[in-house]
Amino acid sequence: MSTRACPACGKTYAADYADTFCVCGGELVVSAPAEPGTAAPANAAVGPTRPPAGTRCLVLYGADRKPVHYFPLTKDVTLIGRLDPVAGSFPDIDVRPFVDETSARKISRSHALILRSRAVDAYTLRPLAGNTGTQVEADMVPARADYALQPGTRLILGGAVRFKFEIV
Repeated sequence: MSTRACPACGKTYAADYADTFCVCGGELVVSAPAEPGTAAPANAAVGPTRPPAGTRCLVLYGADRKPVHYFPLTKDVTLIGRLDPVAGSFPDIDVRPFVDETSARKISRSHALILRSRAVDAYTLRPLAGNTGTQVEADMVPARADYALQPGTRLILGGAVRFKFEIV
């Protein structure tokens, strides 16, 4: 029997729950429980999956300074923030599934944009107004200004979530 879970708040519902939405407003996704005696997926203990060589991405780093997740930058505009369906926030890069709740709450729902210029194959960070603080390398930066991203540029959002712009 499969259950359904809310990606926004994590609440799970039995298969007989009639609604397709959580009480928080998030759309439920089907999650089948693991069968007894089945092994975890082969890549579960290995770590995050690296995208193909040459992919521009933001890499989320954990407190242990190891990559937690790779976010390929495939769009011209990529919103970084945290999912909140009730507030109407649906970022392209949602930090909630990858960090603890305390750290996630330090990130604004709409924290920053990554902008891609196709003409010169360049990427730019634009912190949005009302964010909870954005650091590029060692500098705290104001909102609504653009900062060129070079491979290896480190970003800290909300003083808690660490990213690095990389070409893997």
